[in-house]
Amino acid sequence: MSRRSWVLFFVPVLIWSTTFYAITLQLGSVTSPTYAVALRFGAAAVLLFAWLAIRGEPVTLARSAQIWAAASGVCAYGISYVLTYVAEETIPSGMVAIAFTLMVFLTPTLARIVYGTPTTSRTWIGGSLGVIGVVLCFLPDVLAALDKHNTAVLFGGMAAMTLAAFVSSVGAICSMKLNEQKVPVVTYSAWAMAYGSSATFLYGALSGQAFHLDPRPGFWAAFVYLTVLGTIVTFLCYLTLLKREGSARTMYISVLSPIGAVIVSILIEGLKLQALTALGMASALAGAWITLQGKRA
Repeated sequence: MSRRSWVLFFVPVLIWSTTFYAITLQLGSVTSPTYAVALRFGAAAVLLFAWLAIRGEPVTLARSAQIWAAASGVCAYGISYVLTYVAEETIPSGMVAIAFTLMVFLTPTLARIVYGTPTTSRTWIGGSLGVIGVVLCFLPDVLAALDKHNTAVLFGGMAAMTLAAFVSSVGAICSMKLNEQKVPVVTYSAWAMAYGSSATFLYGALSGQAFHLDPRPGFWAAFVYLTVLGTIVTFLCYLTLLKREGSARTMYISVLSPIGAVIVSILIEGLKLQALTALGMASALAGAWITLQGKRA
């Protein structure tokens, strides 16, 4: 990959490595997960539209592009994130990370079905090593959860996260269509986040959820971090990389982000590095080397 592509790859990895922790600061809030997601992406959309207006860049979209942007937004910034927040309340974050690594297979598979994009052996080999690596890193947490929690609750949480990963992949496929139509990434991202936020607010209202704003400073500190860095910066890098390098390489972000989260826990929270964790990291990095080397997939 080019130097710019490497930057576009590692910025989301580094930031999303810390958002796992930031999301936990919003759990147990009087602001429901549904409205937390809606507020986050609504604020991000407003900021992006303001950025476009200040720079004099295109704001409007053609009708066909609006449809794809709406589909992308509802999937990637609505359904997927609501399911993630809900799952975080019932299962350990390690299980959430394992489920999201499935995107490394789901998105290239959907790209092949929808667009006929070839899927190379590097994708499957590298992706398999990545998923195995993440599983090994979080295996102790998973085993501990099986002992402490109701199996049915854990199964429901993992089912929700698997669906979240699939819906996120569908959102990525819609973004690929917008890239194909040469719609500017910032423009369609602003609209997609606006659609995702609106749909999530509507779902919260129709499902009878009360709207409350959390008074805790920690909630809003996490909100600002998740909105500016965890949403605007990371998704613009992610979608630009998707346009430049294709789905196979871009989706490996979902593998290295949880590995980065483990490193953050080791450095900040005092997590002890165990042999199984080290083996998992090595497997994930080996998968990254296989997936990312060579020419564009």
